[in-house]
Amino acid sequence: MIVTEEIRGKLSANETRRVERVPLGWADRLRSRQRVTTDGGTEIGVALPTGHALHEDDILYEDGERVIAVATVAEDVLALYSRTPVDLGRIAYQVGNRHAPVMVEDDRVLTPFDSVLEEYFQKIGVRCERTTEPFTHDFGAFHSHHH
Repeated sequence: MIVTEEIRGKLSANETRRVERVPLGWADRLRSRQRVTTDGGTEIGVALPTGHALHEDDILYEDGERVIAVATVAEDVLALYSRTPVDLGRIAYQVGNRHAPVMVEDDRVLTPFDSVLEEYFQKIGVRCERTTEPFTHDFGAFHSHHH
């Protein structure tokens, strides 16, 4: 088994070596220690510094013949659309109150699908839709606190 302790760069669109991908969801991309398997069947031990997240096209291993890189996978997410600043405030408050991870884009907020959130936002008139697409939570490491 290959063990990687550092990211070796980003996969180039011009890569000529054989490329193997490690398909990972958002939660697995946040894990700094894990065992993964590429789409070609190669096992890799990931032993990155604590708190280091993996991103699309991060190179985990390379040699003269092949490159092994991270691939994001499509996941079940809830897309929330804000028409007004008040809508945006409600979205931020409710998603944050549940301590749910978010992905903020120019025109929407994504969070892992939650039927309770979906029902709430539909009830108050915030446009939302369940979709399947890559999700990246880029707001730092998780932490916990007590209320």
